[in-house]
This record gives sequence, structure tokens and C-alpha cells, in this order.
Amino acid sequence: MKLNLYEIKNVSEEHADIYYAGMRPVIKQLIDTAKSERPVLQGRPADEDQDDGTEVILDPANIYYLDHIDRRLFAYTRDGVFRLMNTLSSCEEMLWNYGFVRVSKSNLINIYKVRQLKPDVNMRVYAFFDNGERICVNRSYRKSFGEYLRKMRRMQG
Repeated sequence: MKLNLYEIKNVSEEHADIYYAGMRPVIKQLIDTAKSERPVLQGRPADEDQDDGTEVILDPANIYYLDHIDRRLFAYTRDGVFRLMNTLSSCEEMLWNYGFVRVSKSNLINIYKVRQLKPDVNMRVYAFFDNGERICVNRSYRKSFGEYLRKMRRMQG
């Protein structure tokens, strides 16, 4: 993607023009960023000892995966684990364009944080993250996961 930046000291109104052949996730992200509509998630530290009641704003780009356990939703980041007040399905809807895909009944993963996909016995596939953790891509979600990856690959290229 070619990017031209022009600094004009006395411009009356800042503006950006985006030329694209097809709507791809990176283009949608640029538009959302320009409109300040990039999704953010609010969370609190999952560790009760560290939770002082202050909410933390989480950028989806920093989240490895979301995990729904015991009717609670957790976001796993390099900085720790955070409890979110959102539902898993609302996060799936909000974040699908930012690389998040459902891989099981209780997990959404950020494909941009996946280091390796590795097949295992019983037609299972594991997603290994660059932080060393792994999540199983459930067999019933494997087809939709593959379709999502193909769609993202077409949109990136």
C-alpha cells in the first residue's frame, strides 16, 4: 500500500483521501481510526488482589484471545488477564474485522497474534501464540475458521 503524507501548516480542515480497489480489513481499520471508531474494550484485572476498581481500556491489537469461563469473559494480553463486561458474541461481532475469529464455544482468537497452526490427532488444530500459549481450534469450528483465514488472505493481498 502506498502512503503519501503532506504537512500543510495553514490548512483550514485536515482530511484524508483513501483510494482502494476493494474493502479489506486494513482499509476498514484506517477508516475506523480516522473516524475514531476503533473498538476498545473495557476491563478490570482478573486477579482480585490487583483489582482496585479502576477500569482499563484494552486495544484489541494487544489481545491474544478471549476466553469465556464460568459465565465471565477474560481477555489475555502480554500485560496480564483482564475481566471484560462484554459478551463473547458481542466481541465476536465487534472484532471480526480486526482479526478475531471464534474457534470454540468459549474462545475468540486474534489471528494476528498466532505464530503457528499445528494439526493434532482427532482432526484437531492448535493455534500457538507468540507468547507461548496455545488454543485448540474445535472441530466444529474448523471449517468456519478456515473460511475466515481464506477470506482474510484474499482481503490482505
